[in-house]
Amino acid sequence: MYVVTADNRDSSAKVKKLRRQGIVPGCIYGGKLEETLLIQVTAGEAARLAREKAIGTQVLIEFGGQKQSALIKEISANQLANTIEHLSFQSLVADEPVNAVAQIVLLNEESVSDIVRQTLYEIPIRALPANLIEEIRIDLTGMEAGTAMRVEDLDIANNPDVELQTPGDVMVFNIIDKSSIKEEEPEAEEGILEGEEAEATEAAEESDSAEETE
Repeated sequence: MYVVTADNRDSSAKVKKLRRQGIVPGCIYGGKLEETLLIQVTAGEAARLAREKAIGTQVLIEFGGQKQSALIKEISANQLANTIEHLSFQSLVADEPVNAVAQIVLLNEESVSDIVRQTLYEIPIRALPANLIEEIRIDLTGMEAGTAMRVEDLDIANNPDVELQTPGDVMVFNIIDKSSIKEEEPEAEEGILEGEEAEATEAAEESDSAEETE
């Protein structure tokens, strides 16, 4: 499991000052916690988390000699400064189901000679912490044009321990014959050229007409 290395955070510490020092404030709440736990991580640790993990995925937080299994609930960022401002985590309890997210990862896409169009990148799920699935990996090796896969076709759809929050008929990906796309391009270009030629001809006629008038 992905591990987040953190420290306890003093409630009296000013978050703006922490950020100036390269420290990102965070918190862990929910579950069976009696109160929200205040934590902090380095800016580098926060950036790594945001880069490698998505909202709704499970992590293990190590701080102050403790270990806490949790879900990433929010990663607040300052887009202008390209910095992480705050992290929020939901504490997990072994016997309580929780809402999470399973990422969809397509493997060996480069082996497909046609066009792979992925339309779904994650699936909201609900399950006990022990049954959470972080990634759904689909191997595209050997797949050809015309292949399509919906949520109901995934192995996770037959997992009795996981409740899917996305309808089964939602498309995950399909493969399009690239030759059909190429055939359309010349027609589009021809249409553009014809339009340009017509505009040029019209402009020339207007110019000739203006000269005759003069």
